[in-house]
Formats: sequence, C-alpha cells, structure tokens
Amino acid sequence: MLRFGIVCLLFVLSCPGGLFGGGTPKILLVNSDARLEKYEEAGDGFKKALLHPVFEVRVDEKKWTLSHIEELIYDEDPELIYCIGTKAYLIANKYARKTDRIFSSIINWMRLPRTERTFGVSNELHPGMQIMLFRHIFPHVKKIGVLYSREYNSQWFERSQEQAKDMDVEILGQAISGEENNVISSLRGLLPEVDALWLISDPVIMSNNTSFKEVLKECDQRKIPVFSYHDSFVKYGVTLILSVDNPTIGRQAAGIALEVLAGEKMEEKVQYPAGSHITLNLNKVKDYGLEYNADALASVNRIIE
Repeated sequence: MLRFGIVCLLFVLSCPGGLFGGGTPKILLVNSDARLEKYEEAGDGFKKALLHPVFEVRVDEKKWTLSHIEELIYDEDPELIYCIGTKAYLIANKYARKTDRIFSSIINWMRLPRTERTFGVSNELHPGMQIMLFRHIFPHVKKIGVLYSREYNSQWFERSQEQAKDMDVEILGQAISGEENNVISSLRGLLPEVDALWLISDPVIMSNNTSFKEVLKECDQRKIPVFSYHDSFVKYGVTLILSVDNPTIGRQAAGIALEVLAGEKMEEKVQYPAGSHITLNLNKVKDYGLEYNADALASVNRIIE
C-alpha cells in the first residue's frame, strides 16, 4: 500500500498542474515567514478572495530550500506568484523574472529590483494621507520628526517631505546607523526641534524592544506625542496610531492578481493599502496638554480614555 501511495503521488506530481489543479491558472504563494501574524493574515486574505486554487510555499519551513523552490518554479512554471515579505520577493525575482509577480508586506518597495511584470501593495499608507490626518486631529502640529535608515527608507522620507510642504508641515529627519546609542543621541538632537515624532516601520530603528522603549521614554519625558503604525504600540504610550489592515492587503493583492490574469492593463502597478484603522490615546493627549480637534474624533476607530 505504501509503495502504491508513493507511485500515485509521483503520478500526480508528474501531471500538468499536479500541484496546482488542472484547468485553472497556476498561482504560487511564497511566504517569507508564516510565523509572522501579519504575513499569515495577508496570505489568508489573498487565498480567500481569489477565485482560483493557490499552492503555498513557506520559506521558513526547512523542507523548502532554495533549490526546491527553484525546481518547483522551473517544473510547474506558475502564471503568477504572490510574494509576502522581502525574502519571498527576492527569491521569485531571481528564479521567475518572466513571471508576473505581486508583492506585499515589504518596507519601502521602491528599493526592490523590478521589471514590467512587477505589481504590488505598498506596506505603508500614503504619506500625504497620514500627514493630513495628523494635522486634522492636531492642527497645531507643524514640525514632525522622523528617525529613519537610508538603507530602507530614504525614498520614503524624501517623498514624505515633499508631500508635507503642500500641507504647511515640515518633516525633519535624522538618518541613523542603527546602533542603540546612535538612535537615542539622534533622537535627543531632534526632539527640541519638533512638535511630534513619527515612528515609522524601519528594521534599523526598531531593531530591538529596548531601543523602542527608550525612544518612547525620551518622548514621554519631553511630552512629545508619538505617531506610529501598529495597534499594539498603544500600550506603550504611543499617542496616535494609523495602521494597515493585513487581511485587506491580501484581498487587494488578490484583486490585482485577477486583473493581471485577465490581461487587463494596470495603470497603477503598486497600490497603497486600501484599509486603515485609527487609534487615538486620548489619555496621553490630555496628559501632555495637547490641543486637538474634537470634531476629528468622529473619524477615529478606537479612542483610549
């Protein structure tokens, strides 16, 4: 029976579309690390929204070595690959450059190598929209500080500076190397010049929990509000959080996939996330004595008080 089962499995794998299902587009999902909740949520959203079966590769699993993934792509020749995270995208870009690729959950996608077959959903919400929200809730915030690494966020920072000018806001930044002492010393030089700190998603700045807490401690001592991107940060005293919705990102990627498979022309190859969630820590606002627009609270999804 065991030998029969192995023979049957080999037969299925040898048939066209054996892994993907016959008669449907071959769609491969490559997940950089399914242990990360945001990656798993995006993947689930993609699979549920798509009208076709999906074969998934989880790069964090030992069975999926680079050679195995290369063989899979070569043998099956998928029509489309959805890449979650940087590692997944770089693998697909290396072994499937002639295949349509959609990415998500990547910090600053503009640093990626891309071709005419590259599509995606940005990891970050539109910076102009975020700045507009900051000003809507806190009209007196005119100077916003940002800590960032050139490696990951130089393009994002320049774009944000340009868009802020249209809203009479100045973005002041400090590019840092990532050493903990460098982060805090740069922050101390920045805080006297700004009305708020915009703590962005950057693996150099957010390299460890200790550095993250030290940044918040420095801001708290000076009563400088912190704007950031993840709901879990509210328990650490972040004032305003504008977060993306990961399942929505997956569904958005699925929508792009369907358009690509249908041969439709995509005017906007990389889209900003469609869903967002706003959390305001009103306790911190009152503790700092910040002036805020009470009418703007109607647009906030969650208020902590």
